[in-house]
Amino acid sequence: MRPTKSLWLWTALFGLALGVRLVGIGWSLPNAERHYSYHPDEWLVLLASYFVINPYAGEFLPGFYNYGTLPMYLWSVWLHWLSAVGMIDRLPENASPAQVAELRAQLYLWARVLVALMGAGAAVVVGRTTAQVAGVGAGVVSALAMAFAPAFVVHSRFMTVDVPTTFFVALAFHQAVALHASPRPMRTLLWGAFWAGCAAGSKYNAELALLAPLVGLWLLPNLPVAKRLLGSGAAVGVAGLTFLIVCPGVWADSARFWANFWYEVRHVGQGHGEIFTDTGLGWLYHLTPNLSTGFGAVGLLASAVGWALHARSRVWWGVLAASLAYYLLIGAAEVRFLRYTFPLMPLLAIGTGLLWSGARSSLPPSLRFPPLREGNRTRGRELGSPCLQGEPKGGGLLPALRSLLVVAALAWQLLSAVSLTACMVRPDARDQAAGWARATLPEGARIGFPTVPWFYTPPLFAEIGELRWQDRLAAAQRATRYRLIPLAPPEWNAEALQATLPEYLIISEFESRDVARIGRADYKAFMRIVEARYTLLRILENEPPLLGRQAGMPHDLLYVCPKVFVYRLSIEP
Repeated sequence: MRPTKSLWLWTALFGLALGVRLVGIGWSLPNAERHYSYHPDEWLVLLASYFVINPYAGEFLPGFYNYGTLPMYLWSVWLHWLSAVGMIDRLPENASPAQVAELRAQLYLWARVLVALMGAGAAVVVGRTTAQVAGVGAGVVSALAMAFAPAFVVHSRFMTVDVPTTFFVALAFHQAVALHASPRPMRTLLWGAFWAGCAAGSKYNAELALLAPLVGLWLLPNLPVAKRLLGSGAAVGVAGLTFLIVCPGVWADSARFWANFWYEVRHVGQGHGEIFTDTGLGWLYHLTPNLSTGFGAVGLLASAVGWALHARSRVWWGVLAASLAYYLLIGAAEVRFLRYTFPLMPLLAIGTGLLWSGARSSLPPSLRFPPLREGNRTRGRELGSPCLQGEPKGGGLLPALRSLLVVAALAWQLLSAVSLTACMVRPDARDQAAGWARATLPEGARIGFPTVPWFYTPPLFAEIGELRWQDRLAAAQRATRYRLIPLAPPEWNAEALQATLPEYLIISEFESRDVARIGRADYKAFMRIVEARYTLLRILENEPPLLGRQAGMPHDLLYVCPKVFVYRLSIEP
């Protein structure tokens, strides 16, 4: 393919991936009635990125190191520049809480735009990686698989570190594959190490991306052992130096850094409340429901077949080794969020593209994509193109079925991404519940909650997104329109419910789903009183419209479509 046409193709794919992500990017932005978004991590990250650090002013230490600081620096540079050029408003003196919420909404929106750009960039990087080996058609399929992966699309609209981390992992994988045909392999190796250091500087366990270029180095033919050892040492050094530069808290704020770091290690090892209690083996849980929902069960199958049948070349061994090591690591942890699987999605998207490459000969000529050529077939031989590894050159039932499997995988991804996006552009169930309450309930109505209200609670007071539960509790108790009664701490307090019996109860699916699943005793005691004294008045929901909601939807996708249950006291004491 000519360079100009290739540029237009990848630009168009980037535009498609970005456009998909910009739809719904304004989900749950703060307003006068709700001063925070419905994502629990965004305010914490924004606080560090904009209100604490400012690289233009020489302020680099956020004092918060549960995550790597590179994404915070990128957001800080981006947001402070937009503020300087007038794209983001400045707060007046003695700004009201509503004005602060408006500023927060602008900051969230522009920070999410940067995340969306990186998510779209990851799709193009993965596509280009596949195209190096398997041809343009395979690259396009890999880019589309990454562009449409439903969970990756949804999280590309959040101000969180997971999508930026995956972008840097994809870049490290790209260099690891390019290494095998590079005229300057050591330079390519060090670029791969640099991107791996950036990945670690975004999320610490993503440092395993460094294995991809390192394995690639040791698989290069005709390279002296001394040069391999020297290159490996240089790569480790570059990755480590990059990490120290983009996470200066390691050495400039070491006491706080290591306290936060080990807290996160303990947290991942001990669990996250009841969310992942009794969910079996982590490796299986990440396959289903996490990846089967987040990437697609059909896509998982297509990728597995693609890797099994069409990835015989050593070119891919580094990507496989790094991804396998990462999968083994996250599967051994007790915290199993879907977003932790994002660094595996480049591997899955590449496998989908490889399956298409191996089966493309079964398509009509008008639908075939030409293999990537760079003047001759030498590069294809060096990289081990599937077309040069004895793949069938004619049609046949099995190649046709493999093509259909790829098409089905992409179709499911697109439908699921559109379905989840619809949840992000329609009224959220929490907003529906708050609107219903304001229109229906009399002022002074007593409304109870089983836990301290948070992001999962209908915004009957504006401060539901405060970081500390004590601040949220105090804000709920100060509310004037209704008498809000958090029946906690402790949560699911049956004695407090029995003693107060508020006129209404509002329970979010976030609060009840996992404690109900494991049958926790305090929940069961609480609900016995609810069943005896209350009537279920309304269920507010915003279900994915096309494919519906799978049973056991991963926690991180539930952010955009939780149910809210409203109960009314029916039997007076």
